[in-house]
Amino acid sequence: MNTTKTPSQLADDARQTANDAVESTRAYAQNAVNAAGEKVRDLRRDAEPAVEQLAARVQQAVQRGLDAASTTSARAQRRIEKAADVTGRYISDQPVRSVLLAAAAGAAITALIVLASRRSRDDY
Repeated sequence: MNTTKTPSQLADDARQTANDAVESTRAYAQNAVNAAGEKVRDLRRDAEPAVEQLAARVQQAVQRGLDAASTTSARAQRRIEKAADVTGRYISDQPVRSVLLAAAAGAAITALIVLASRRSRDDY
């Protein structure tokens, strides 16, 4: 009984062993990919409720902010309207004094502008 293999048979055996190793590696890699995919799906499934809860909290916070801004805006609008009414009554009750106050305010603003423009020219 001759158990000696020819070089061709040895090459075929080596090729078959290499093919088996490649297939084994491919199967191992596929199993690893499948396991990783399952883990990712599990993590995503576990994270979804937390993400949804966080999104709901953010939405509630945004809504509270919008409500607060709306309330503040309405309050400011009422104050502006009240100030306009008070100013209108003052002007109609004391028209001469109102004109004098407006003229004095205009003169003060003009004086400030003149002073500011002189200072800026003096800086150069």
